[in-house]
Amino acid sequence: MNVGFLGCGNIAQAMIVGLLDSGFKPASITVLTRNKKKKKFYKKNSIKRLDVSEANSAKFDFIFLCVKPADVKNAIQGSRIDWGNTTLVSVVAGISSQKLKILSNSEKIIRIMPTTSAEFGKSITAIFLADKQKKQTKKLIPLLNKMGSTIELSSENDLHEFTAVVGSGQAYIMEALKQYDEKLLKFSKNKNATSKNLAMFVSSIAQHIELNKGIEPSIKKIMSPKGTTYSGLKALKKNKISNVFKSAFKAAEKRSKEIQNEY
Repeated sequence: MNVGFLGCGNIAQAMIVGLLDSGFKPASITVLTRNKKKKKFYKKNSIKRLDVSEANSAKFDFIFLCVKPADVKNAIQGSRIDWGNTTLVSVVAGISSQKLKILSNSEKIIRIMPTTSAEFGKSITAIFLADKQKKQTKKLIPLLNKMGSTIELSSENDLHEFTAVVGSGQAYIMEALKQYDEKLLKFSKNKNATSKNLAMFVSSIAQHIELNKGIEPSIKKIMSPKGTTYSGLKALKKNKISNVFKSAFKAAEKRSKEIQNEY
């Protein structure tokens, strides 16, 4: 299988590294771009770079569209890719399948929403495809699973909410973790040690959830009746911390829909 990446920003690089770490052959990956500034990345990972003007000289099973929404039209129509002979897999938030079909003059469109955790093989990737694309999923879903896990959505509109909750979600949690970062730095006075301790702290949360099979059982494992944890959680609930996250979800979902209308 040969795959191309149209664009080589953060998400494309994360996906490429995730694929390579899973055993995917470097020779099977090509970055299609006019940008020559990332030579170190191409060389380090032994992957090919092909100028978009020469893109029709190679054959791909899938081409992942990894550009900003504002650059989608130019990326699709400005390249010399024959979209009828490949499947366009869009990683772009907010740009509908219908719009992509018009721009590429092709029905071979699949939309996905991975996260940059693909780099570690831990992306939860949403996928939406029309009935006509069911055959392509036999190849694509196993490919995506090399970077983590895949959730197939029943409606394209669900991508707006998924993008808001999962696609952007780690950044929200990291923003909240800044409070812990500050406290750990206060205790240790060593930035390097603080980063390692924070990483261990976060990693332990994931282990709790996995071992105890859920969040509520994990909380009960940590909390003792009317102890310090109980008091802290009571304060969080009183201040309606859940509403803070719901507000972030709604804002991001709204922006995803605005992007769809803008482009």
